[in-house]
Amino acid sequence: MLKKVLSHTICLTVGAGLLWGCTGASGDDPGVEYAPQMYHSVAYEPLSQVVDENSPYYNSAPFNDYKGKKKINLMTPVEGTVARQNYSSVTASVFAKPDQPLLIYELHKDSLELAARLLKNPVPLDSAGKVLEEGKHLYLAFCAPCHGENGKGDGKVGAVYKGVPNYSVGRYKTLSEGHIFHVITHGKGRMWSHKSQLSPEERWKIVHYVQKLQKGES
Repeated sequence: MLKKVLSHTICLTVGAGLLWGCTGASGDDPGVEYAPQMYHSVAYEPLSQVVDENSPYYNSAPFNDYKGKKKINLMTPVEGTVARQNYSSVTASVFAKPDQPLLIYELHKDSLELAARLLKNPVPLDSAGKVLEEGKHLYLAFCAPCHGENGKGDGKVGAVYKGVPNYSVGRYKTLSEGHIFHVITHGKGRMWSHKSQLSPEERWKIVHYVQKLQKGES
């Protein structure tokens, strides 16, 4: 009997010791962990630099060096990556260049009147008519299904939607370039936004062609 009690006592003591060993010195201490870096991620602020030289991650690849210039927590972009401030057009007539600025359009969708008053077309027409030709090409691809080849509102989709305007009559023939660009960008009424399909430069080229249609030309 004594032997059995002693055996149980030893088991309970060992068990209690094991359970105690699983607890840390405080409630925040998880105790001994195997490979903690596998399940405790290091929180980084996106696009920020590693500035703490005492950090164990300061000199650890691949976050340590950007062309030998500065410590940064971003991995090197893959070969062929295009910088954010550049873009290439759908027509392949505009290619990204290191010094090419991005035409950024920040006006809110509800700022149509402001856009109509202030915006001017930053894409100049060329003597060879290339810009206008590209505008026509884009118009026929993205706009003609509703607005028709000549801007009369008689496209096949427009016939179903009804109410698609004729560019060359009434107030539509006097709409400003800023108005047209804003509507292409954000849409209006049943017309959807096209800013995800067309770069700002391409939208401005379409504006040039729409203004030609406003005059009854094609």
